[in-house]
Amino acid sequence: MADVIDVPVIVVGGGGCGLTLSCFLSDYGVEHVLFERHKSTSVLPKAHYLNQRTMETFRLHGLDDEIMKRSCPPRNMSQVAWATSLGGTDRLDRKIIHKFGCFGGDDGGPRAETYRRDAAVLSANLPLLRLEPILRDLATKKNFGRVLFGYNVTSFVDDGGSVLVTVQDPTGKESKYRSQYLVGADGGRSIGPKIGVQMEGPTGITDLVSVHFGADLSEYWDDRFFACHFVNGSCGTIFESGAIVPMGPTWGKYNEEWVFHFGFPLDDEARFNEERLVPRIREILKIPHLEVKVHKISHWTIERVLASKYREGRIFIAGDAAHRRPPTTGLGLNTAIEDSLNLAWKLALVLKGAASVEILDTYETERRPIGRRNCDWGLFTFENSAVINAAVGLIPGKTEANKLRFEALFEDSDKGHTIRAQVRRMIDSQRIEFSAHDVELGFKYRTGFLVSDSTEEVESDPFGQVYVPTSRPGNRLPHAWIEKNDQLLSTHDLVGNAAAFLLITDEDGGEWISATKGIAEAHNIKIVTAQIGVAPYLRDYEDYWEKVKGIKRGGAVLARPDNVVAWRSLRSSSRGGQELVDAFKVLLGDSDSKVNGVSEVPKKA
Repeated sequence: MADVIDVPVIVVGGGGCGLTLSCFLSDYGVEHVLFERHKSTSVLPKAHYLNQRTMETFRLHGLDDEIMKRSCPPRNMSQVAWATSLGGTDRLDRKIIHKFGCFGGDDGGPRAETYRRDAAVLSANLPLLRLEPILRDLATKKNFGRVLFGYNVTSFVDDGGSVLVTVQDPTGKESKYRSQYLVGADGGRSIGPKIGVQMEGPTGITDLVSVHFGADLSEYWDDRFFACHFVNGSCGTIFESGAIVPMGPTWGKYNEEWVFHFGFPLDDEARFNEERLVPRIREILKIPHLEVKVHKISHWTIERVLASKYREGRIFIAGDAAHRRPPTTGLGLNTAIEDSLNLAWKLALVLKGAASVEILDTYETERRPIGRRNCDWGLFTFENSAVINAAVGLIPGKTEANKLRFEALFEDSDKGHTIRAQVRRMIDSQRIEFSAHDVELGFKYRTGFLVSDSTEEVESDPFGQVYVPTSRPGNRLPHAWIEKNDQLLSTHDLVGNAAAFLLITDEDGGEWISATKGIAEAHNIKIVTAQIGVAPYLRDYEDYWEKVKGIKRGGAVLARPDNVVAWRSLRSSSRGGQELVDAFKVLLGDSDSKVNGVSEVPKKA
């Protein structure tokens, strides 16, 4: 088969998941090719919220500069509101029922300070139609000539030793490729079903209709709003009245593009009557003569599904191919990017011969539970809008009753005051969607590429709000600012983007540092070391690392290439650093090695 092109990894799908995977693989030195069947990137403005975990990952891999230049400034995504309308002159028009700060806000208060304390970078807001071209350009620069759009994977066969892939180029010509591994980042369209993946969970929950349009709302828009939901007795329930979200490209009052989201039951044929959607927008906004230019109308059938498996043989799936959930909390693309990061460095270690193939099993062990958690959270926050609707007292199809209830909401009486207070209290419950700080940063791997230290797990906030930094294995490395040669670095910067490990200790941790030299040579890996407080001087800039490191003097924390803690020692070595040597043997798949009698990296069944 002389015409077969050999390449270690093939990525199928050129959306946000596949493009970031390509960038990570390039940084880790993994030769690969990406095939995307479409000729261009997405034309939809969905998946616009990029959380702090995603942005700190982009920052580490040099993907953040252009994104931050074009992203919504923090002020313009600092509040979320529920209002009666944007325009109108009636007594109950243009009233804010309730609003609160989101994603930490921008008011300098305690919540904003928490977001700034816990990561080196804030969240971003950039719709997919502007994000994906940036990612495509970056991926192409890192892997020139091998990020191929308009190329369709027509078949693939995993023969146990490799994956033979047939690809059709834009002219219809077929080529054959042979890879060691294939990753399906195609949204579940082809790869998953062909390897027997079953998507488990409820489907067909409702139809979310999104109208992407251009309009001048500068007279009406509060430039702090990330989104505005509408509660209007004459326009149905909250679900039916929908929400409007700015999409840039100029942010603030003079934002040019918007998306209006409506919800429809799947048996409601009105959802396909596109001629009614623009009048409906004008009606809800109470701006009857608003000039509207429709760019795109799309339908999203809401579901909450999780793949029955993330891998079969040499084939993996990631992103929407592995998990799909309602858009609330913005966990779709963000979860997909974490999938890509998790898999990329593990493939790099295996292909380099630095680790056993068994570490690839930890991709599903780690990421599928997070996929389940994020699917559940997305559905939970989506369904919580019913709580707000119930508090207002709106009933589907009961227009006159809804008008009377809405009048009562603004009644100048003790009753009206109580109803408003209760409604605001229920709206506050939607913070689970707009300030899910612990969901975004506090994810934890309970088993996988880690060695447990048998300490008690840090309890998660059931409402997803309060993130508690911890260096316990399986958790994200706490961020703290470190000063080196008059330059401020995050603890997350120290590991770099070259598939290295990071060992952090202090002036009493010299034995750990000495041990890394032999480990790196024995396993053909790179280990970055940082003795905070030792020359070349690394200073705990705000004394925050001392608060969150979770170890005593002479202890050590080992972070993986994705800045997740893989191992730690709570105190100084009692065996000349041998504890770290043993830990690496377990992590990298030495089947004869154990720590505390247990091998933490699961073996393939």
